[in-house]
Amino acid sequence: MQPNFEACGQVFLNHSTDIYSNYTYNGSVRGILQTNRPALITVEGCRHLCGTGNAYYPWADASSTITTWVLPILGLLLQAPYESNELRKTLNALARWVGSPVSSLSYVLWNIKVTAKCALMVDMASPYKEYPDENSQFAQIRDSLYILGVMNQFSIKERMPPIEAERLLRIALFSDSLQLVPVPDDTRNLVKRRRQLAKSIRENRKRGVVPVFISLMWFLFSMAISIQQAFGQMGDNETAHDLAMGLILAWLPVLILSSIVDRNPGAAEDMRLKFNALLDDVRTALLDPGLRDTYVKDTQRTADDFAWTKKLNDEDCFRGDFFTDFAGQGRIRWHYGVAHPILSGIEESFVADYGRDWLKDAEWARTKLVVGPKTLIGLRSFDFREIWQILSAVVIVASAAGGAFIISYFTPTVGLGCRSGGYMIFMIISLGVYMIEILCWWLIPEGTAATDDPIARFGQSVERTLSRTPSNSWRMYARRRVKGMLSRWTDMSWRDQADTFVIWPIEVFNSVWLTYIVFAQTFGSYQNCNCMSSIWGGQQGYMDFQAMSFYRELGIDFYYGFGTGLSLVIMSIAIAYVVEEWCTQSHLSTDNYENAMKGLSTTRLFKKYTSSFRDFPDHIITSIMRLKYRLTGGHGRAGRRSLVWASKTRRHGIPEAKVCGWELPPRSNEKENLLDEAKGGALPSVSTQRINSFPPAHSRSRTPSQDSSFEEVFHTESMKHWPSEE
Repeated sequence: MQPNFEACGQVFLNHSTDIYSNYTYNGSVRGILQTNRPALITVEGCRHLCGTGNAYYPWADASSTITTWVLPILGLLLQAPYESNELRKTLNALARWVGSPVSSLSYVLWNIKVTAKCALMVDMASPYKEYPDENSQFAQIRDSLYILGVMNQFSIKERMPPIEAERLLRIALFSDSLQLVPVPDDTRNLVKRRRQLAKSIRENRKRGVVPVFISLMWFLFSMAISIQQAFGQMGDNETAHDLAMGLILAWLPVLILSSIVDRNPGAAEDMRLKFNALLDDVRTALLDPGLRDTYVKDTQRTADDFAWTKKLNDEDCFRGDFFTDFAGQGRIRWHYGVAHPILSGIEESFVADYGRDWLKDAEWARTKLVVGPKTLIGLRSFDFREIWQILSAVVIVASAAGGAFIISYFTPTVGLGCRSGGYMIFMIISLGVYMIEILCWWLIPEGTAATDDPIARFGQSVERTLSRTPSNSWRMYARRRVKGMLSRWTDMSWRDQADTFVIWPIEVFNSVWLTYIVFAQTFGSYQNCNCMSSIWGGQQGYMDFQAMSFYRELGIDFYYGFGTGLSLVIMSIAIAYVVEEWCTQSHLSTDNYENAMKGLSTTRLFKKYTSSFRDFPDHIITSIMRLKYRLTGGHGRAGRRSLVWASKTRRHGIPEAKVCGWELPPRSNEKENLLDEAKGGALPSVSTQRINSFPPAHSRSRTPSQDSSFEEVFHTESMKHWPSEE
């Protein structure tokens, strides 16, 4: 029979001095009841007097919770960035997002950071008040960096040579000299191909931003109602526990809202094929002797500078599927992306030092983009700056779980019970599964084959046994099944096996556990003596029958306020960050160029008037970098290695170059340098015609007679003078 705790409490309170005194709890208590201790009943007394079943909520209360919380949660989940017509991938992604929110958020926040860097570089490519036209070098760089940001959502082959893959990507994204092999539409121009590809991505980018915001507002409105009920009415424990149920999911709106920035293409598979087609065409052109020789001649480089292209003949690595799967929003574990190593190399080579208007000398800048830093790090390098995104994800999820835990733990009966324990288990599993994921990345090298393991030997033994038994339909079927499973198992790497048989089941369990928490609170499955007595952790249980007004007089508001504030403050900061990134990055993905420039103008204005919030941490980081530079005796960089937004353009000279063996000092106009030298007779081999038709920067960086490689010469003659800003 379903217990009636209200009637049971009245019976106990009215008869606590006679036979019911045997059930009175006289042990120690915790929390607010220490100051004004009411009559308490033991767990055994509760079971005897009230019953052992669950006091499920009436439909009126359950339906109120459904409309207040369950439907808004489902509305948010429906706005998640699923892939169309991919049921299995959708279910796997849902289990990952819900079952491992720390991992999912860390990947999403990292990709937002990468696309933010792409948008920042586009912003800083021109002067503050200049907006070049659609046929400018600025527009080309905008297309290239946008393509790179979308490519970051796709994984590459495990056996891909990292250095050669980075060189291939740099040429495909930033070169304007390489001619492609003619294709059916006669598009040999690489710049035109990139423009068409960027246009296609922008047009097919998933929209649906308005529904995401509507679902977010619905969720926040529901949270406001629960807060008002918990603090305003104070009529029942149920209202406080409903609020805690909402707080445990405070990370969900951050994750869903992040998808409007880390947005997947409308047809991810089609976009993957287009990326691979572009890289295949660039690879084919670099392997074509005629096209490669023309490219070498146009860029004034030597065949030795392209010796690395021999590795492009490896059909297994480079032909066809350069990009293998869509990995956006944390769908694929251990996905790092191709963009950050390239962007870091661009910053290191010149952009971080150059600052605003880094595209002023377009040919020189483009050469820097194609060549990269002196030492390429490859596409599989890890940047420890990603730890900030990991810590941010931990804080977002931990604050949500912590707020829910505080409310449930300190709501009498104070202690660890079904509700607070359930939230704690969810958080522990979320952190634990992410730690397992990190350990697998750290301890198991990518692509490590799992050979001759006990499970494979057991499967082979079973297959041999079945093959020796008399043939019949059942044994033949069993043998085929075992052989197929064994084949799939042996084809897996150690990481794949850890993913399939360890991480994924834990994520599914955690998703089911969170679902159980929501429905148990909605329908009242926690309304029983064991859960209401908070007996988890081996503590002696007890229960009281006081109304919420009694707890309010003892100061329960403080715990409710602290728990709610903890979750809401972190959630609000995270949502504000995501909205700010969406607004400041939108100029990169806007398909109408005129509207994109209007958005860029608004972004620059916003960043100019909010620069003081960024200047303080920038000064701290710069001071630390300079101190480190001095303590290490001049090793490393003396300043920031990242590009920092600024409205002013520095006065700068073109880097030192060698023309006909003569070293030229940095000047604000290198053409004037050459003209002055030629007029003075210092450079007799430099004609006025050559000066007026000044060659591209990549030809200025070396002469064919030099023995050193192009990259070495180019980076040796680096920028050395950076005067003060205007």
